Amino acid sequence: MSKREQQKQQRRENIIKIATDLFLEQGIQTIQMQDIATAAGVGIATLFRYFPKKEYLVIAATNAITDKMATDVGEIVGQTITAYEKIEQILDYYIKVTKDPQLRLAKFYESFDLYEKIAEESPDQYAEYLSARSKLAGILLTVGDQGKQDGSLRSDADLQVFMMTMVQNFSIFAYKSRLTKHDAYLSSLLTAEKQLFMMKDVFLRYIRP
Repeated sequence: MSKREQQKQQRRENIIKIATDLFLEQGIQTIQMQDIATAAGVGIATLFRYFPKKEYLVIAATNAITDKMATDVGEIVGQTITAYEKIEQILDYYIKVTKDPQLRLAKFYESFDLYEKIAEESPDQYAEYLSARSKLAGILLTVGDQGKQDGSLRSDADLQVFMMTMVQNFSIFAYKSRLTKHDAYLSSLLTAEKQLFMMKDVFLRYIRP
């Protein structure tokens, strides 16, 4: 890669990082392309050369968040502990990342639902979108394989299906539960924390040998 190409790549990554921070702090709908260009120190025309649509930048921000999660989960999976303990820590990780008084990540994903289909409009954007998710999925699937080897997970379960079902549903529920409002009585009974720890217990009970 030439020096010029490296500079372009670094500028693109910087734009994505700044856009991600702005989307999380102020909301996808609030932030405009000019806000991102100003914060990144580039002209609006330059920004549009990298990202012709705001929607593509939202997708890039989502991929950046997914890549960060893959790195974090990868560190958990890389530990010398049992597969069962790794799954417990992965569930705790998703509880932790959604535990934000400002609900930034939960609100981001709620808004992202409006943009997800747009990824398919651009082959390049869609390839990056799938790659980010495949990276995380690949890391998770290694835990199921380890569980078969170390005996810490039940042997009669389809552990690959379990891992993907668990993470997909637990992560979605973690975000949704933080945003759900109830009346005064139900709010004290159905706190997001209580629901998530109960759901975690259900998953862990299912995979115990």
